[in-house]
Amino acid sequence: APLTPEDVVGVLKGRGWEAEIVKQADVSALIPTSSDGLMKCVDGRPSDHSAMDGPKSLGGVYAIATNRGVTDIEGLKKICEEVKKCGSVPSCHGDEHAHPAPMGCGFFKLWSQSKLEGIPAPKFDSEEGQKAILEAGGVYECLAGKHEEKVVYINFVEGTTLAPNGDDQAFVVDAWMTGTYNLDVPKYLVAAASTVEQL
Repeated sequence: APLTPEDVVGVLKGRGWEAEIVKQADVSALIPTSSDGLMKCVDGRPSDHSAMDGPKSLGGVYAIATNRGVTDIEGLKKICEEVKKCGSVPSCHGDEHAHPAPMGCGFFKLWSQSKLEGIPAPKFDSEEGQKAILEAGGVYECLAGKHEEKVVYINFVEGTTLAPNGDDQAFVVDAWMTGTYNLDVPKYLVAAASTVEQL
């Protein structure tokens, strides 16, 4: 049976989170995704890129890699091709504070340091991942500022997302995209919760 919002609330409450179901009609900031939109990280900080109407996933394309156990550059490039075929622009990000800059993605950092339970670390570093994504036709974005997210939106409304708002930061996890990419939904959502808890 597919994972329901009620299931997610139960899991999050079991981890000590406050969680509630919000109806689509009550989220005015929900926007349709477009083929020009980046499959970008759930990170709520402002970006130097304008295409914020793509699905939000853990670390951008790294979400698919970690869920499938892909740890090599060739596998990462194949995922980028799949993302393009599914109608999004593959991406990864860094920030202004990290050295090297692509380590500014907290999800990639946790992945590379083997801090995501049951998920093997990549055999490439952040700069090699960035280069592979760019070579495969993807985008690298730089995020500004520090994390100020106080809310995590787990969005089940297919083909929609929320654009980051630097004045009201939130993590956005477009859970509907797990169906598009045939991902292990419980594994994906546990990785998302674990990432937020460790940031």
